[in-house]
Amino acid sequence: MNTPPNTLPENTPDNPLAHYRRLLKAREHRKVDTESLESLESTEPDLSDTAIHDRLSQTAVDWQQIVRQHLGDASELHQIAQKIVTDADEALRVVRDDDQEALRRKPDILQTLEAIVRTDGSRPTFMVRNGRVDKSTSPLGDWSDSLDASADLLQDAIACVGRINDPQATQGFQGTGFLVANNLIVTNRHVLQVIARKQADRSWQLRPGVNIDFGHEFRARDSVNRRTFRRVVFAGAQFIDGAAIDHNKLDLVLIELEPAAPGQLPRRTLAVDVSTDWPQPELGVYTIGYPATPPNALATASLLEQLFQSTFGCKRLAPGRLMTSEFTAPALAAHDATTLGGNSGSAIVVIGRELSAAGLHYGGRSREPRENWSHVLGRVLDESEGPMIPAGQTPRTLRERLTDFGVEFRDRATSPAV
Repeated sequence: MNTPPNTLPENTPDNPLAHYRRLLKAREHRKVDTESLESLESTEPDLSDTAIHDRLSQTAVDWQQIVRQHLGDASELHQIAQKIVTDADEALRVVRDDDQEALRRKPDILQTLEAIVRTDGSRPTFMVRNGRVDKSTSPLGDWSDSLDASADLLQDAIACVGRINDPQATQGFQGTGFLVANNLIVTNRHVLQVIARKQADRSWQLRPGVNIDFGHEFRARDSVNRRTFRRVVFAGAQFIDGAAIDHNKLDLVLIELEPAAPGQLPRRTLAVDVSTDWPQPELGVYTIGYPATPPNALATASLLEQLFQSTFGCKRLAPGRLMTSEFTAPALAAHDATTLGGNSGSAIVVIGRELSAAGLHYGGRSREPRENWSHVLGRVLDESEGPMIPAGQTPRTLRERLTDFGVEFRDRATSPAV
């Protein structure tokens, strides 16, 4: 949609500046890490002139190092990073002053704010290298301690997340999937709709050459434990229209893989979190997957998209927090982790419970302020695959299909915190 000059996009939340003020708090939490949770939540970002200068100066230094060390020292990337920092000075002052009039005059300020919170450590995104999070690939914000505490469990979780490759796709892949049993992955129905087609007998025929690969790390391991697809085991009952997302539809499928060769399996697969009440505002989560190039990136790439363009399609981990959505649906949990061009099929794990898949990422709002959406897995277990299945078969629930494959169910109220 084209927005007239000097107007905000239609359906922009009432106070998007409050949204960015909330995200900018992250860097302040380091200063009060010995205080109570209530103190953390009430902390306001320091946006004094001195603090803005210090924040942006440090971000500039961090990105000089990141571009030099990880992105080939490309001059154009240095310039993009510097422009993000330069533009952010005015935008941060608008947030500080809650200057709604300035926002109405210059709606592009929202895009500038989006760029700075994704690059200053407020909501970072880290490359995965050799199966581990490389903390040197993004400013850290206040996430360092969480990442260190989670490191070993995250290594196991990361090993279960793979890229769904498609030789016919422009980018070479269509989304992300994750292992919940030795030969079973979870991904989105809208991903399946691209890589397979329904046949006359209502079964799914997978496109030749499609596979899942647990590598594709930026300047590290390329291919890791590549597996081929065998059959679709379960699919949400309704067609998913990517142009008009309906949060009440189940955008989930299970795909069985061909048996693994010796040495291809990770140490363990992700359990499924059956808890229904884990989504709480500000709960910390990790999103693990493969950001894709946005559909419109070639024509209207933002500075943020230009900065990350060379790493699209590579495995990343992004920490974030749950947020209140402008939408309501029984199984919807919104989060604010950095998904860049989109992370369809990514695993959502709760910080402190990294070996349980709590959510399945299925989409997000592409305009600012960004909002990402995931299914709460514990709330969709009794969803049925519906009547559109091969003749002679009885529709079964997601829970039943997962049970058939020996998937481990974990409830945070009764299971160890892993």
